[in-house]
Amino acid sequence: MNASSWTGFFLLAAAAATSAQVPLSKEPRHHVVFENPQFRVLNVDVPPGDTTLDHVHDHDLVTVAVTNGTETRIQNSGQAWANRPGRPLGDVVVNDYEGKPQSHRLDNVGKVAYQLFAVERLTGTGTSSAPVKAEATTMTKESRAFRVYDVQLSRERSQTSHTHAVPTIALLLDGKVMSEGPDTHAKANAPAAVGLKQLDRPGQWVLVPAGDTHHLVRLASNDARVIEIEVR
Repeated sequence: MNASSWTGFFLLAAAAATSAQVPLSKEPRHHVVFENPQFRVLNVDVPPGDTTLDHVHDHDLVTVAVTNGTETRIQNSGQAWANRPGRPLGDVVVNDYEGKPQSHRLDNVGKVAYQLFAVERLTGTGTSSAPVKAEATTMTKESRAFRVYDVQLSRERSQTSHTHAVPTIALLLDGKVMSEGPDTHAKANAPAAVGLKQLDRPGQWVLVPAGDTHHLVRLASNDARVIEIEVR
């Protein structure tokens, strides 16, 4: 094979590799459950023994483990497979992909499903509004695209109220809560739940529009845990 043939071969191989990649929103194990011009909400579910397609991340992303995770392998584009330990319930990872996209495949080598809740920022300003300060609420992560809060409701602190300056997703991890707030923007944000919503199953979530005062109340006798994600 001469030099020009080798060049053509490698160009075809590169084109094939590129064409095999799919956008995150088109990867079958990444299910888009809500989308507006600013952000996208996804449920990630990779069954045991399953492998995702090679998919591209080109927007800033935050993921939350909604189960005590299984072991996985990841293969970044052009690299060998690498083992990763399981992510515990509530583990939060923020990735700044905007301007430096990455692609990879993920392989579930464990015995239970690999499940995440994900928010992908499509547009934003990185607003410099002050972080929320409220009872039972702790900011755990901050990036140009997101702020993440861990809300722990117990017998001693069974409720909390606060107002977010930007749209916020409240995700239930454990226990049961009532999420209360105005429903003025419910129609504009359908099918996302807005306003009064009981969250009684891990993975359920509610959207809190920018500027709305949000009230969380623990239900039943068990402690409750909620992760709140501000999209800046």
